[in-house]
Amino acid sequence: MAKLVVFSSENGLCPFKMADQLIVYEKIEKRWVINRKIKMNNQQPRSIRAQRKYVEELLPLIYDCKILVGKEISGIPYVVFDKAGFHVFQVNQLSDEQFEAIIREIHSIESDNAVKKEILKKAVPVPTENKDVYFLDLVKLQKRFPEVTSKQALKPFISQTPFLELHLYCKHTPPWIERDGRYIVESKPAKSDQYIVIKAKPNHK
Repeated sequence: MAKLVVFSSENGLCPFKMADQLIVYEKIEKRWVINRKIKMNNQQPRSIRAQRKYVEELLPLIYDCKILVGKEISGIPYVVFDKAGFHVFQVNQLSDEQFEAIIREIHSIESDNAVKKEILKKAVPVPTENKDVYFLDLVKLQKRFPEVTSKQALKPFISQTPFLELHLYCKHTPPWIERDGRYIVESKPAKSDQYIVIKAKPNHK
């Protein structure tokens, strides 16, 4: 059952910092109705630590919701809610149509995430004819799926797969690989872009 949390004050929809209550809406059949109201202190703390604690104490009160709606939210409150897995929407008015649009966007985001997850399962270095030597054309992968980063494509493989060499065709050497002291990075001649070989140092296979 779909539910949303709305930041509210005596004037209705408002920014988080002005809210004196959270209103939980749920969809029952075809209508959005109020499930419950949660009182808040609209004199919110100023220090970073106190702000974080204040927001964290709200989380158990809205355990059954993952969508937040308000006129504005930023700073520490946004960071805490985002880290907790909430979808945050900033709107200027409330209506059933607005709620439906938010739910449609959530479904679209979740669908895109599912597709991306499947892409990342396949976007991994493949073994070559040489034992413990792998290859990935990162240029081709990112041309087809621009949202895939080098970390997303390589980190799971590097952390889980023992290898001697990883041959990588890329636009540039990923800086995070260069900074990783477990590997030696060698450049090879290429017509364009960059062809590098990542070698595991002894005792780091």
